Amino acid sequence: MPPIRTKNTTDNTIACSDAEDSTFAPIIRESAPKAFLDLPALQLTCLESEHDDYASQLPVEQARLSRSSGKFYRKPSVVLIRAPRKPSSQQCETITVNGHVLKPTIVFDTFWRWCAERKSIDDRRRAGEPFPWTEDEIMKTKFFCNTYRVLDKTSQFIIVEVVQKGSQDPGEIVFRVFLFSIFTKIETWQWLEKKLGSITWRDFSQERYIEVLEKRAQTHTLYTGAFQSPGPKWDYQETYKNHLLLLQTVMDNDLAGKLGKFKRMEEAYAYIASFPSMGDFKAYQLLLNLSYSSVINFSGNDFVIPGIGAVSGLVKMFGKSIENAAKVDPNIRIAVIRYMMETQQQHFCRLGLQFSGLGPDRLPMELADMEHAICEVDKYARKAHPNIVDNKKGRSELRRKWTPSSDPYPATPVFPDAWSHARRNITRRCHKVPTVQKRWAVENIVTHRVVQGRTECNVHWYGYSSKSDTWEPVETLFEDTPEIVNAYWKKHFGKCYSMAHL
Repeated sequence: MPPIRTKNTTDNTIACSDAEDSTFAPIIRESAPKAFLDLPALQLTCLESEHDDYASQLPVEQARLSRSSGKFYRKPSVVLIRAPRKPSSQQCETITVNGHVLKPTIVFDTFWRWCAERKSIDDRRRAGEPFPWTEDEIMKTKFFCNTYRVLDKTSQFIIVEVVQKGSQDPGEIVFRVFLFSIFTKIETWQWLEKKLGSITWRDFSQERYIEVLEKRAQTHTLYTGAFQSPGPKWDYQETYKNHLLLLQTVMDNDLAGKLGKFKRMEEAYAYIASFPSMGDFKAYQLLLNLSYSSVINFSGNDFVIPGIGAVSGLVKMFGKSIENAAKVDPNIRIAVIRYMMETQQQHFCRLGLQFSGLGPDRLPMELADMEHAICEVDKYARKAHPNIVDNKKGRSELRRKWTPSSDPYPATPVFPDAWSHARRNITRRCHKVPTVQKRWAVENIVTHRVVQGRTECNVHWYGYSSKSDTWEPVETLFEDTPEIVNAYWKKHFGKCYSMAHL
């Protein structure tokens, strides 16, 4: 387990046992804000009993092209066609993925038609054509995200206003992206900028941010409905206050430095998902937002985490066949999304569909785009195919109506500068959801003992009663929370734990 970098409240420096190997230098705040002293970030560690040999589960690297080369784009290995061929009258009766025979429903073909039409709507808007941009009655009146995640309004805002605007220090970028991703609401970010000026980790104060957001929360919703997640159950009743404490905790534990060292996308994901209250899909979305920056450079086809909407959409596409397959193969959904990504040209051609692709090189959809679009088609199918439902969700209505905005629509979208990084040319496939070793906040060490020559500490966990206290090896605890261990050792032995072992 890598050491956790922690804040030294005495001299405002960062302590790390492997500082010489650090990829990024940590940001040092010249003076600790009052809120930092009153509400310190927490020390996180993992339960020894939950440890798994994660590295041994990683698949062998496989080279594959991704979104890179030139300034923004790579040359795709397969160029998507513009002119449709004559559609095939033969429908897909079955497809075989990971040895499982799946039976597509009508929603499977609807998926490809939706992707092509939704992309055409975006193309027509950017070309300056007048509303309605489509003959599809459902798309005329209901809101749907874009086929490509990067083209969505929120993604464009993240690239321009969150990633590219401000200091390009990795720590500052991670702070801004993490903060935005907590709320995923443009208006909340704009409110913070209006009241605080530049959004920086160096000047971050929990007390000040709470004060500003408290006023906003009285009259407005802070969170978007799309990716809202519960905060950790820590000091506060209000979710946003606990989220701010989580933000300070992960930043003081040097999230930027850790991300810079990971060689694989799923390693970065597993680390992000390990923090309290970070669910699988929320962690994946944060990782995708960070991928718009140069802090991490992985191929978009490394791996994917299906959200609840995508899981529902896959059931509508394949019915009982995918539900039965999932009972014996928990990674079948990931495999199906990868299959759809790799065979997209085949299905567009089969249905005689024009699909313009992304940007001047007409790039195909990546795994994240596929997952993104499957979720949207899950919603679209409620109206287009009301007789095909996911029994677990059972929704039949589309609540969010859509009317065209009066704001000008850019003729050309903005793409991340980071997409030109050479490392994004290589796909390191991961075929299953990575093992996540959850981290917990340490409040204090209650006592210690020696068992068969090994020292163990009785740990009281932040936010839990004493009934949840556990015995943990001091070596593991010291790797993650050296300040807490050293404070305990000074109190009981008159010297730091590290000094005691010299």
